Amino acid sequence: MKQPCQWRLHRGAPGFTLIELLVVIAIIAILASLLLPALTHAKASAKSTRCKSNQRQIALGLGMYLQDNAYFPLLATVPNDSKPDGSKWYDDLLPYIDQKWTNDIFACPSFRGDVWDGRIQSDLFFLSGGSYGYNVGTADQEQVQRHGLAGRFDAPGNMTQIPIPESEVKVPSNMITLGDSFASISQNSRLLVSGIETLSRRLYIQGDIDPNAGTEIAEASVREARNRHNSKLNMSFNDGHVEALDHKSLFLDLDPESLRRWHSDNLPHEEFFQ
Repeated sequence: MKQPCQWRLHRGAPGFTLIELLVVIAIIAILASLLLPALTHAKASAKSTRCKSNQRQIALGLGMYLQDNAYFPLLATVPNDSKPDGSKWYDDLLPYIDQKWTNDIFACPSFRGDVWDGRIQSDLFFLSGGSYGYNVGTADQEQVQRHGLAGRFDAPGNMTQIPIPESEVKVPSNMITLGDSFASISQNSRLLVSGIETLSRRLYIQGDIDPNAGTEIAEASVREARNRHNSKLNMSFNDGHVEALDHKSLFLDLDPESLRRWHSDNLPHEEFFQ
């Protein structure tokens, strides 16, 4: 009868001592701590690259829309004969990019908020939520959005059905068209909101904000802005290029050069922030 394979244990064979094992574990831990930030940064950079690619494709679709129509799509179009259900700006781009609001091209891989498709009811429309926002301009002293691309406003929160012609943009390479979904709120220049389709340097928001709650919200929103893309936010400009910009220069600083890129006339309109 064949004997089963046997293993012989040699007494006194050399091995690791407890101290040597602890030293090896400590070295591995140190190496891991050194590599982790680099890996985290690389992962965030990859997500930012994907986000920029998304925005370039959307901007390309917008460029083709402009070639056919010579004006920018409205933020929302109320129901009419040609659009019985109304439409949003991203619906108007559907023939050019073949992607809906809930598809991957509108999904920033670093966005962790909710996504919903706001619809139109008669002359009212509901804002959509998601990764990207469309430049609606800056709220003036009367809380009316001015100098954006998403259509004209004639009262606080009241958008007309008058689109913005392409010719109104004086410096396309310095005009923000769309980008990561953030906006600063008119009642508090230090307060940001995120995750809605209205991209704005100073956004009109109906109602008052509790000052105590506002501070907490502001801190949370700034943390979110810092965490989106290695402390940067991706913005697409009217000539199609995309830049990664610091959230402070975009939404909090009052530097004229930072303000003018929000406005179709390429003026800073510092009076809006006084």
